[in-house]
Amino acid sequence: MANYSIPRAEYAQALAGWQLVKRCVAGAREVRKHDEYLPMPDPENKSPENQARYKQYKKRAMFLNVTGRTRTGLMGAVFRKTAELSLPTAVEYLKENASGDGTSLEQLSKESVGECLDTGRGGFLVDFPRVAAESGVSSMADLATRRALIHFYDALAIIDWEEQVIDGVKRLVYVNLQECVTEFNPAELSRETYNQNRVLLLIDGKYVQRVYKKGTDDYEEAIPTDKAGNAFDHIPFSFYGAQNNDASIDKSPLEDLADVNILHYGNSATVEESGFISSQPTLFITSDISADEFIKANPNGMQIGSRRGHLLGKTGSADLVQAEESQLARTLMKDKEEQMLMIGARIVQQGGGAETAEAVRIRYSSDNSVLGTIAGNVSEALKRAILDAERFMIGEPDEAGTVFWLNQAFFDETMTAQDIMAQVQLWQQGFIAKSDVRVNLRQGGVLEADRTDEKIDQELASAPPVGGNDEQ
Repeated sequence: MANYSIPRAEYAQALAGWQLVKRCVAGAREVRKHDEYLPMPDPENKSPENQARYKQYKKRAMFLNVTGRTRTGLMGAVFRKTAELSLPTAVEYLKENASGDGTSLEQLSKESVGECLDTGRGGFLVDFPRVAAESGVSSMADLATRRALIHFYDALAIIDWEEQVIDGVKRLVYVNLQECVTEFNPAELSRETYNQNRVLLLIDGKYVQRVYKKGTDDYEEAIPTDKAGNAFDHIPFSFYGAQNNDASIDKSPLEDLADVNILHYGNSATVEESGFISSQPTLFITSDISADEFIKANPNGMQIGSRRGHLLGKTGSADLVQAEESQLARTLMKDKEEQMLMIGARIVQQGGGAETAEAVRIRYSSDNSVLGTIAGNVSEALKRAILDAERFMIGEPDEAGTVFWLNQAFFDETMTAQDIMAQVQLWQQGFIAKSDVRVNLRQGGVLEADRTDEKIDQELASAPPVGGNDEQ
């Protein structure tokens, strides 16, 4: 039987970290489902009373979702400006419907950047809807209704892969993608859900795709072809990562933050438990009368309050004792809040004094470098996927006419008049091209990101010439 359901060893090792981050991002409700993040104080005690106490202990614990809020802030920094995007006419449909379900390229990139923050990896598969043919090979017929699509796969779905050096170049020769498929029965109004594995192979220099249904060794095989009917000489799957875009697993950028976030959750449980216990006063009674006499003198038991009196005997006394709250757990919580701030959790920052914009940039320079790398890696991987889609749709990809680049200007940095003049002078002196000037103006906030060179040239061509004012 084909070994298509067993994940790679590196995948199994990284899985716990990915799940931790994803659960933290999901929030308190998801975190509370997993007891391993808040161990039972007395795990050997299996009594119903201890189980009930643990439920209350976990319910009182506060999970401050720093990980999720930080992720949202970092995502907002990348997508505060629209991506630079220019596509050939044949694949312009990707802008609004990249994966066939109405997901735009921008939304696809948002999902990808979020996954890279969570797990440090992901990938894009370019595929073309198969058309039945006698040869069993996917056909390129009926292009009017069928289009190449870009499918996003998160780290959890990419369970195995292999790279080999072929002719001195490291190439991807195998990818195993696990998919969850749901089939709806309209007659019975029921659903059947099952797993299948989409296996991508490079065999004798040709790209082959197989689909295995879980529990069987049978598979459906196809050899996708480009516009000219030629088999692909590479697997049209593009990895991206937090450090680089090879197939290896990169460390999750948010994992360190999630680790501290969970420890903070445990300290919160201790603080809340301590506060609950110490806030309840305990009554201590001393008396010279026997237990039977005490019950006879106080038939309704002891009630704390000023509306009722109690008989304690000649030498009896009663005292209310209330424990003082321990500050250790609270101190540990504050220490972890400072650690989360250092890692990138801006939402717990105390707004003490005013800070210059340059000080903020310096303080978050390490986070921005990681975020910039992620934005750049996702941009490069998605552009490669677009070029593979062009191979399906137009044959030879138009690399010069294909532009996709996510914003990397995470702060408001508008170019000054002197900066603009310097750019113009460099162009006039022949050091840079006009397109370079416009790219720099977009990054500097002078031009809108969606103002392409074609739009600008068209407006300039249609505008009347600018002349001097000769009238006096």
